[in-house]
Amino acid sequence: MHCFLSLVVVAGLSLPTRAGASDWPDFRGPTGQGHVTSKVDLPIEWSATKNVTWKQSIPGKGWSSPVIVAGKIFLTTAVNQRGEISLRALCLDVKTGKSLWDREIFRHDDSIPIHVKNSHASPTPLVSDGRLYVHFGHQGTACLDLEGKILWQTRELKYRPVHGNGGTPVIVEDLLIFHCDGASDPFVAALDRKT
Repeated sequence: MHCFLSLVVVAGLSLPTRAGASDWPDFRGPTGQGHVTSKVDLPIEWSATKNVTWKQSIPGKGWSSPVIVAGKIFLTTAVNQRGEISLRALCLDVKTGKSLWDREIFRHDDSIPIHVKNSHASPTPLVSDGRLYVHFGHQGTACLDLEGKILWQTRELKYRPVHGNGGTPVIVEDLLIFHCDGASDPFVAALDRKT
């Protein structure tokens, strides 16, 4: 898993730096279309050495897409630590891959079931107005500054997912919105993104 996620980070993120593209602050990029706009020819093939800018081992297991803002890469991961899951946000330097910070946001016991092809860190983080929003489904949601300081966090939303988390948040005006797809009574939640 470490190698796979590392290659995903390298392969997926070397493109905007090579192209000199703008920030990629949320899931599927600034337009929500998943398109990189660039006049530079981007690589379409990778190997362990071909078209790789850098490699960085990422602890744990996370399926979230990384996001890029102001020369920094932000992503989430879930690290299994002796029967507990540490839900974390990470920040890397986009040019070197160097870890700038690694912050535990929540800790839970490992008894929460998820699908074998899922992770406790599947929703993609989101950066807006100098704040990083991370969402771990029913296990909690938090807001950090871009240096990794936790500004607020909540575990108030209770529901029981069938396969784990997957609801990547979006921002609409002052609201952080995501779906809560539990086994029964699914709902959409909207949190005040400032508090």
